[in-house]
Amino acid sequence: MKPQFHLPLSTYPDASSFAIIDNAIGLARQNDADLVASIPQMRIPQVHQPFPTLIDVDTWREQAERYSRDSGTSLREHVADAISETGFEVRIHGFEVREPFVYERFSEIAKCYDLSIVEASELSRQLSETLLFGSGRPLVLFPATSVYSRVDTIAVAWDGSATAARALSCARVFIERAIKVQVISITDDKEIDEANRALLISSLKHAGLDVDDVAIQAGGETATAAIQSAALERKADLLVAGGFGHSRLREFILGGVTRELLVKAELPVLLAH
Repeated sequence: MKPQFHLPLSTYPDASSFAIIDNAIGLARQNDADLVASIPQMRIPQVHQPFPTLIDVDTWREQAERYSRDSGTSLREHVADAISETGFEVRIHGFEVREPFVYERFSEIAKCYDLSIVEASELSRQLSETLLFGSGRPLVLFPATSVYSRVDTIAVAWDGSATAARALSCARVFIERAIKVQVISITDDKEIDEANRALLISSLKHAGLDVDDVAIQAGGETATAAIQSAALERKADLLVAGGFGHSRLREFILGGVTRELLVKAELPVLLAH
């Protein structure tokens, strides 16, 4: 069965970039996956003002819906241009949704596919969090400046947690095609079960993979920065990490690897919760 990748594209209040379309197409093509792009037409509910106001609400609503429609048209056209000479097909799933329920609708749609592809930025953070918690499926995050390249070397951020294990399982579609896997653990951030870590490395090697054992210290860096630096230094093409190993509230208050990756990914990242 072919993998099924999902590309949620925003049309309001900000349109998704053309770069995320190009990256998603590249990722799907390399992995012989189908790609479905979801493009919403926003509907703004009518607002009945109880008191006179200087704001022309009806005009604003019409402008917002027109912007969503025009953005959707531009995104569809770019998809068509991007695949015009490749022979690759992207299915378009268009739908209407009332604002502010678009993220929840994206999450429902994402449940039907193997993963969703989103740009890592502050603008898309709420979408990414909703997908990560609501869809039960992993995300692949691309940096805003990223230009897709083949996924030959995969870095796995391993701390022995259940979310890290789930992320590793979700990454199988990429690991099966990879040349090398790096197991990266930060030894001064939290206690690592070394016996369990050694067992993971042995298991990956037994599966026929070329595995690098990368144990590092964060020093003065955040865990996120240290992991990404180690992956980039070793020429990794994709980082695999567990998302929100702590409660969402604790991550929101204290920060964390997941929240930082959602907006500051420096290489493509697969996140699973």
